[in-house]
Amino acid sequence: MTMGQSFMKVDNNKSDLPAYQLSGYFTKTVPLAWWPVLAALAVHFSMLFNGFLSDDYVHLYNVSNFPFLDAISQRMGGHILYSYTAVVWLVKSLFGLNPFVFFLLGLTIHLASVRLLFEIISRLTARESLAAFGAALWGMSPISTGSLGWISVHGQVYATAAILWVLFDTIRYSKTPSLLKNSVLIRQACLLLVAATSFGAGLSSTVLYPLVIALWNPLPNVRTRLVLFYGSIALVAIVLYVFTMNFQNEGHGKFDLIKHSVDNFPRILRLFAGLLVVGTTSFFFGPLIIGKISLVPVASLPSVAAMIAVFTVLPVLVLGCLWSRLSERRQIFALLLLPCAVYGLISVARSSAFFSTTAGTARYHYFAQAILAIVACLLLARLIDRLPDKLLKYGRTAFFVWLVLAIFPFALGQVIDPGKDFRDAQDAQYKSSVLEIKTAIESNTGQEPIFIVNKPYKIFIWGYTPVKFPGFAALFVLSYPSNIVNGKRVLFLESSRELVDKAKAQQGSRISELLVYAPDRVK
Repeated sequence: MTMGQSFMKVDNNKSDLPAYQLSGYFTKTVPLAWWPVLAALAVHFSMLFNGFLSDDYVHLYNVSNFPFLDAISQRMGGHILYSYTAVVWLVKSLFGLNPFVFFLLGLTIHLASVRLLFEIISRLTARESLAAFGAALWGMSPISTGSLGWISVHGQVYATAAILWVLFDTIRYSKTPSLLKNSVLIRQACLLLVAATSFGAGLSSTVLYPLVIALWNPLPNVRTRLVLFYGSIALVAIVLYVFTMNFQNEGHGKFDLIKHSVDNFPRILRLFAGLLVVGTTSFFFGPLIIGKISLVPVASLPSVAAMIAVFTVLPVLVLGCLWSRLSERRQIFALLLLPCAVYGLISVARSSAFFSTTAGTARYHYFAQAILAIVACLLLARLIDRLPDKLLKYGRTAFFVWLVLAIFPFALGQVIDPGKDFRDAQDAQYKSSVLEIKTAIESNTGQEPIFIVNKPYKIFIWGYTPVKFPGFAALFVLSYPSNIVNGKRVLFLESSRELVDKAKAQQGSRISELLVYAPDRVK
């Protein structure tokens, strides 16, 4: 009897346990595959009512200030963001400055990823209740709030959905080779390039995917063809990244990767290890490890997570691999390359003294934990195989009971990154500043143009960034569709010659026609 046949036999057994009957009623009313989706929606629903934050203003300013092609080529934080910025441009063009629409889109894609994760785990393990557990555990993760609750990190949400879709296709054609058609490969190429141009996690996964395929070896007869195909996509992503990094100077100067890695190797290694243990333990233990109701102090998180990982995650990994077949071990190690690549990229990029990065930063774990969910369920499936059949028939009951007990702690334990105080202060600053600009425009009863003093505008916790977001002038650009309002041209008086010169150098942009150097008129 195969594992799949065993699963179907176990799933059809009945019991007189009230919890079993109750779970059976609910899963007949709503199919089991949708329970993780509903749980994730319930936990993260409050994210829909967040406002704009920090980098969000820069992205909105870019799509409002530059022509489309120039806007999507703007990079930030070392990411290339063509696909992500195109989404920002489209949403703003259709719905204006409405954060609810951005968060609704991000949450919808997250829910689609949860559903996709269920299908991936179910097909790999042939255990639907285990797939529901893994999908719900990731979908409800309090650490996901770091990505879902911040529009600027939604690129990681898009990239994760794209990579999961590619994995799903890979699993499908590995089981049914006839599904490996040109249309599937074209779709995968598009998805990988979307992922690579949405966030750094997508870029590292796209670059590593040929190695994943080489190790996984889903279709031995066409292994070389597949490796060359995915390798060509990885090469395109690398060329695009190098071109963008050279074409768009972000103002940080030349970055010597090799020298930086050698000089900061101990710091890189510590951060990588911290990300790995925090990512794995916070996935399994959720709000107990990280979040508002965590039992672990933030300062102690890496050391406590390391201890927990040694006594829980590591034994599961070792036993699961020992009891797995060779093909399953290849899958496990191939999949583990993806979170390791992402954590490695973060460790290198954020290991300089400029960044005060910690392993508990929530937005660093979204994509990695999705892949860890697949790996964890593959390992748990091998351990579950060792249980007696009479226990296995209660799989759905166990999932249902766990979900009822877990959903409220997960909802209460969401990570707020950054804190609510800064979010509220920035929202208040945004509303008052827009009102001040509007009042200045409407109170002008004379001839054009309308002159407004270009005040600085703080969008980051650590201060002002006049080059990326040149004050009230930038706020005007993202709030008004044209530099002419009510038939009158609007100009902003600026005391910094450097800022005016940089604005005028951006040919074709709106800001190049807005700033006027007038230090004597700026108080």
